[in-house]
Amino acid sequence: MKRFVCLFAGLCLVFISVSRAYGEEGKEERPPGQEAVLIEQGGVLLPPKTFIFEPGIQYSHTSRTRISISGFTLFEAIVLGRVISEDIKRDIITSFINLRYGLARNLQVEVKIPWMYRRDREVFTSGSSSVEHTVDDNDIGDIEASISYQIVREKGWVPDIVLNVRGKSRTGKDPYGLRTETVEGTQRLAELPTGSGHYGVSAGLTFVKSSDPAVLFFSVGYFYNFKRTVGVQGGVDYGKVKPGDSIEFGFGMAYALSERLSTSLSYQQRIGFKTKQNGSKVVNSDVNVGTVYIGISHVVTERASVSVSVGIGLTKDAPDVTLELRVPFTL
Repeated sequence: MKRFVCLFAGLCLVFISVSRAYGEEGKEERPPGQEAVLIEQGGVLLPPKTFIFEPGIQYSHTSRTRISISGFTLFEAIVLGRVISEDIKRDIITSFINLRYGLARNLQVEVKIPWMYRRDREVFTSGSSSVEHTVDDNDIGDIEASISYQIVREKGWVPDIVLNVRGKSRTGKDPYGLRTETVEGTQRLAELPTGSGHYGVSAGLTFVKSSDPAVLFFSVGYFYNFKRTVGVQGGVDYGKVKPGDSIEFGFGMAYALSERLSTSLSYQQRIGFKTKQNGSKVVNSDVNVGTVYIGISHVVTERASVSVSVGIGLTKDAPDVTLELRVPFTL
């Protein structure tokens, strides 16, 4: 893992040095519809003193058979505890506001503020009968902030290259020490987490290459979770917990159907390493999330556009389906 981080940092330095040769070259104007897609992907930055206010909403549904958690879950992915037979359905609705601002040429900052509603329905066997237990909760999620810098501009075979650094807070409700209740003789959660309970930081590169009438993009990054001494919460001694880091990459294209209308097709992959608790790796805590996204973006006016996307999970750790609506306004 340390070797991967060093290699990634070395590649960043190489690309920054390459920008001295290619950084001043301009590129052809892209249709507004494509620009909207690429701004969302992080491959195109805003001009200086440009501000985008982007409200949005996302819905995801996950259905699993024979997955039960007798313990606690690190938001959506990592299970710490005993696994028993059951059926679980999870619905998550996240409303959010993205704030983007062009600080200077080739430099942009962004803040994402989410609010989450989550509903879990479990069906498990108690004796000779099946029992259904439903719990829902809502609260603020983990606020994120990022800064992006364009280190290379497209010239010939060389693509646009953008460096992205993102930090994640732990403003959401912790997954530790959650209130429980007794259902048919077993302990079940009475409230749900809306955050991971850990700070995190990621660094990555996004590549964008024009291939008229389409634009190709590729991104790669590394996400680091910080260790935390949780201690005793809710009568349980969690000790020191270090969620597994993850490697993330994705690729796709944005295709201009007209000046104002574009469609996109992309694939996102996240490979998460095992969580460590008190220095020991937690069994079955690694994840592999692969999702295909199909989207469409329409520029309504010079200052407003609408983007809709559908995500289809391809691995067992990914949500079955994800729907997302974004409505960015340029101010």
